Amino acid sequence: MRQMMITRRHALRNAGLVGLTSIALLLAACAPGSGTFGLDIRLNVTPVVRAGILSVTIPADRPSRGIEVRPTTGPRFHIPPGHYPPPGQCRIWDPGVPPGLQSPPGPCRTLERQVPRGAYLVVG
Repeated sequence: MRQMMITRRHALRNAGLVGLTSIALLLAACAPGSGTFGLDIRLNVTPVVRAGILSVTIPADRPSRGIEVRPTTGPRFHIPPGHYPPPGQCRIWDPGVPPGLQSPPGPCRTLERQVPRGAYLVVG
């Protein structure tokens, strides 16, 4: 009898967890940043080298807390969401310059020829 009560109690407890998990998954599907259970986290990105230029690509879902760029050498830096270049455009990003003083976005083909040493081409 005791074993049956423990088993029944365990089954009810597990059913409650399954129900809560289902609700959490449903809410996560509707929340911005789907898959993070409504928590919007900063995305960590490692730059890549393309044609000798350090490059960072903004993901299509455009993280609302910004991107933390973690180069293999040199200091990390943050690109706030309000400073992403528009989709299809680029921006030259100098990690030593505050976000509000970065150069404006423009055509990628033009800007990729103007990236100075130590700066990054941010692709929108």
